[in-house]
Amino acid sequence: MPIDRAHLGRSYGPYVFHVGLQHVKDFACVTGGGVPGHVFSAAPDHAHPLTFDEDAARKGPHGGIVAPPAFATAFAIEPFAKACSDPALAVNVLRLVHGEQDLELLEPIRPGDVLTTTGEITRIQERGTLDFLEVSSTTRNQHGRVVVRGVWTAIVRN
Repeated sequence: MPIDRAHLGRSYGPYVFHVGLQHVKDFACVTGGGVPGHVFSAAPDHAHPLTFDEDAARKGPHGGIVAPPAFATAFAIEPFAKACSDPALAVNVLRLVHGEQDLELLEPIRPGDVLTTTGEITRIQERGTLDFLEVSSTTRNQHGRVVVRGVWTAIVRN
């Protein structure tokens, strides 16, 4: 059954995420091919020093550790996930694939940041036997500045 277009503009959030130093280091570690945690805390070969090495990051342009760009998926996906599982939309998640995501990073994300993400359904389109569900999200830091904008697309076989 196609997704009802009456849900266009439906909002989700706000969702709050507290960025911790260990969150950032673990993310940098696992995406760089390492093992997260305190025991295996050596930086993997591919981790950028500004995302893992506190001494190097203090000397860097941001004055401390910053999250790698892909870290935004850890929190900015929340409105998309909620839309895909929203009972009002009646999306069969067994027929859903994550089509794509596009993130625009506007400011560095740092340990200690408190990030608030909101989102809304910005496109519902039927193409043959497929529905395209698009959710746009905005994440602001504790200073009210936008740090990430995202566009997330699900493709659902109807």
